[in-house]
Amino acid sequence: MTRINSTGLALAAVVAAVATARGAGYALYEGSARGNVDAAGLAAGGGEPGALYFNPATITDLDGTQIQLGFSAIYPRGDVETTNPYTGEKLRTETDENLWNIPSIFVTHAINDSLVFGFGAFARYGLGAEIDQDWPGRYNSYKAIIQAVDLNPNLAWKVNDKLSVSAGVMIRHFDIELAQKIDAAGLVGARRRNDPAPSPYDIDQNLHGDDVGFGFDLGIQYRPVESLALGAAYHSRIKFEVEGDAKWDKPAAVNAFAPAFFNDTGFSSVNWNPDLIMLAAAWDATERLTLAAGLTCTMWSVYDDLVIEFDTPALAGRDRVESVKGWHDAWRAAFSASYALTDAFTARAGYVYDNSPLNGAHVDYLVPADDRHIFGLGLGWDEGKAWALDVSYFYEIVEDYTVSGRPAVGVFDGAFSSGTAHALAISATRRF
Repeated sequence: MTRINSTGLALAAVVAAVATARGAGYALYEGSARGNVDAAGLAAGGGEPGALYFNPATITDLDGTQIQLGFSAIYPRGDVETTNPYTGEKLRTETDENLWNIPSIFVTHAINDSLVFGFGAFARYGLGAEIDQDWPGRYNSYKAIIQAVDLNPNLAWKVNDKLSVSAGVMIRHFDIELAQKIDAAGLVGARRRNDPAPSPYDIDQNLHGDDVGFGFDLGIQYRPVESLALGAAYHSRIKFEVEGDAKWDKPAAVNAFAPAFFNDTGFSSVNWNPDLIMLAAAWDATERLTLAAGLTCTMWSVYDDLVIEFDTPALAGRDRVESVKGWHDAWRAAFSASYALTDAFTARAGYVYDNSPLNGAHVDYLVPADDRHIFGLGLGWDEGKAWALDVSYFYEIVEDYTVSGRPAVGVFDGAFSSGTAHALAISATRRF
């Protein structure tokens, strides 16, 4: 089998896998095994095809043709505490235990001494928040799944020994599924509205739609001296005009009482994925030790609200549902150290503080999380020949977050608590 055919089959397999990847949060930063620990080092200094995920300008240092396959497995968990506004009963509900998979593939090819083509297939956004369908907050959400697939070709130009720049196109398939219960008994006044107590008259609502959007990225790398690398990258926002199916599963008694309402139809919604700006620096402190630091600004202020428009009203006058979000821009600070144990083995350690974009006045259960602290360790093997391998692990702690209740939308006084995540990753690079 030729190299081109092998690459094509690997690309097809990974793209198919990415299509089922679901991250623990809305924005994903798991670009590669090394990047999970040393994102700032890759964004500033490069060193592998997976650096394209952070800053494509850094791939100008890669020779020949290189293919990198990567895989991250994330196991998150957490609790949501709720207080029944009518009885005062306090309950703690665990989020569903799932293992989310985030694969990736990166290919770089040196066209000549100054031009390098790069291509990546990966997930930059993903959301996996699932809770038992009968939990107290079900009238707000019990499932929110976002699956995003990026196809990202880039061209990087090495202007001189100090400066490299890049430009690329982002092609993103965005798929969203939202599920919640509708309190039918509360709607007709048969009981208190959105009472978290169990009800046999709940209607199950499921929305599932998708779209393809386009954006661009720009990168720059500058080495003022041999021991210092500076990097910056911009990834544009992308607009999605999502269309899909709205389905309602009604209990027999509800269907008999109101057969004309909550019947399956289509829906549409305009969604934006935010801009990202990445800044990073990597310094070779000694021949063996490299220190790196980086800042990422994710411009979540673009996510001001979520508006769902139904083709046919679910209820009289209910052809449009708006949920205010009011998120703010969020910063992510990353620090890492890499130490060459031998000529072939490099140990890495990193810490990340990831600021949450949530607006406390409009918090809901679609994204049950707050600020995060991430501690990572990694080991790389590279003899500078045909193969290179990286493995990494990180442990994530999510800060507890107090929730102010809004019973009208199914959100109750309580907290997000005990949030953690474990992640294992492996990346393999083949050089030709």
